[in-house]
Amino acid sequence: MRRGITIAAAVLSSVGLIALGAGCGGGDTAGVTPADATTIANTALQTDSQGKTIPAPGADTGSGGAGGAADGAAGGAAGGAAAGGASGDVAAGKTAFEANCQGCHPAGGTQAGVGPQLSASKKDAAQVKMQIMNGKGAMPGGLVSGADLDNVVAYVMSIEQ
Repeated sequence: MRRGITIAAAVLSSVGLIALGAGCGGGDTAGVTPADATTIANTALQTDSQGKTIPAPGADTGSGGAGGAADGAAGGAAGGAAAGGASGDVAAGKTAFEANCQGCHPAGGTQAGVGPQLSASKKDAAQVKMQIMNGKGAMPGGLVSGADLDNVVAYVMSIEQ
């Protein structure tokens, strides 16, 4: 009889611990997104029903406005040398990085998050550009394109130590 009670108590204790560990402790905040959570737009290329690659709805196609490409090219002359040979504008790259990349690479890429710390990656500009274009692991490809791609590469190269 004692053995049965001991086993029953052990089972009930285990079930109680599992329930608490699974978030069944009565808290009503599970699954609720905090108000200050960062929202990340998915601007990766998508595939339509015929298998053709198309931009994500609402994504910047990289064509820019009247001065988009010209601004990137003009900034590239000044920002490229400082960014380890990348041909983009570092300041514009930081803005694009904050909008598209910082959710996974926090603190401007200087800390690890979902993605690795970029300031310690030791990749050259061509490798960074290919990673952004093609993705790798959990990172989707095509998060930025056109002038934004060159600008983000210049920014990432500027933070590498």
